[in-house]
Amino acid sequence: MRKTVASVLVVFMALFMFAGCRPKTIEAAVKPADLEKMVDEMKQNSLFKSVYKDASIEVKNNDVVYKYYYKASMNDEQIAQAKKSIEGSGLDKQIDSLKDSFKKSCGIRPDRIAFEYYTADGVSIATVEG
Repeated sequence: MRKTVASVLVVFMALFMFAGCRPKTIEAAVKPADLEKMVDEMKQNSLFKSVYKDASIEVKNNDVVYKYYYKASMNDEQIAQAKKSIEGSGLDKQIDSLKDSFKKSCGIRPDRIAFEYYTADGVSIATVEG
């Protein structure tokens, strides 16, 4: 999970540096095609391929939301276990440094970053945000 976040950040930073980030919001700085490219890069990660069937990144003003869809359908017990695992992963502790990386790369610090996880069927498992 951390490698996936790191690879997305690298792509995001590269896009901002290439674009010469000057807008006041992340949404204004990132074009939909850039988001597609970032998701495509993320999907090339072998860890991603083994666990997730799809992902997306949504940007609204200065909020960034990463959505991950597991390959597997899950019953209630599996969802509860996955939620416990996601919430205990320490991902929440990485959000501030990720925000700082956005600020360093383009001068814009996100107000909110969230990671949302879903089953293959679109059932919400967990959200980690900060």
